[in-house]
Amino acid sequence: MEQAQRQMERSEASALALERIPFGSPVADVASIVRRAGAVVLTGVLTPDEVDAVNRDLEPLMSALPLGNFGSEVSSVTKRSEADERAYSGSRTKHLQHCYMRSKLYREKVLGSSHLADYVAATLPGAAGTHALYASIVIEISPGESAQGLHRDGENYFAPLGLNNADSVCYLINCLLALTDITEEMGATRVIPGSHLWRDFSNFGTSQQTIPATMNAGDMLFYNGKVLHGGGANTTADKRRRVLATAFSFPFVMGEEAWPFTVSAEEVRTYPRQVQSMLGFRSKSHHGEDPGFFWRVNTRPLEKHLDL
Repeated sequence: MEQAQRQMERSEASALALERIPFGSPVADVASIVRRAGAVVLTGVLTPDEVDAVNRDLEPLMSALPLGNFGSEVSSVTKRSEADERAYSGSRTKHLQHCYMRSKLYREKVLGSSHLADYVAATLPGAAGTHALYASIVIEISPGESAQGLHRDGENYFAPLGLNNADSVCYLINCLLALTDITEEMGATRVIPGSHLWRDFSNFGTSQQTIPATMNAGDMLFYNGKVLHGGGANTTADKRRRVLATAFSFPFVMGEEAWPFTVSAEEVRTYPRQVQSMLGFRSKSHHGEDPGFFWRVNTRPLEKHLDL
């Protein structure tokens, strides 16, 4: 029975391909694809000139980072050896956190996008603009990097919250914004479409079941945190694959980055209201109320306490 189930899951995944739809398409269309396949490529999120502007903001910081910088930092937390963590995070991959504060254009055009907020709200319970930013990080795969192991982004919370099954609520959405053209040879993220619907979440699939999420610079891979995926191997001689990963979750979920300690309230005052809320500088909504009922100071909304 178990073998038959796995064979069915393999055939279901192989029969699917990543669909592409223009950014700004109706919410219902995007939500329908994500429910069915677990992932979709949103085309044209940024123009070529806008991509260039974001890269200009990021390049001085990225060029200063050593290859494999993430593995040594997080191995003590994950309890994996540094070698194992580098194998997962990449020995020839760079990670740059807190990108919301690195690029004004990204902050305003992507994080502040009403279209993106609507797409997130159609996939995660909660009103548009009320979700929290879980991560904002550049991931750059350099030539010679091997393929990352297949995983589900939300798996850290699956067991404690009983979410390790297809019927449970989706609590995490990730968005990989392509900052370069991305081909399979450059290490395009490999996805198993439909794997968020598998009955057995202990099954991590095989590389043969994956398909590459190739993109043009400015496109975005938008996917459910239950979908199996992994960075591909970069087999090119001189091309780096750069994406900006932006993940969203519920306000009560502790994210990867400690936003309130990375930026001052003075700077946040210059941010769009939606971004202020994502970073935890506004009280959080329970039923769409504004100001929110949660995350207050002496019963006052946080935004009033901070005079935003």
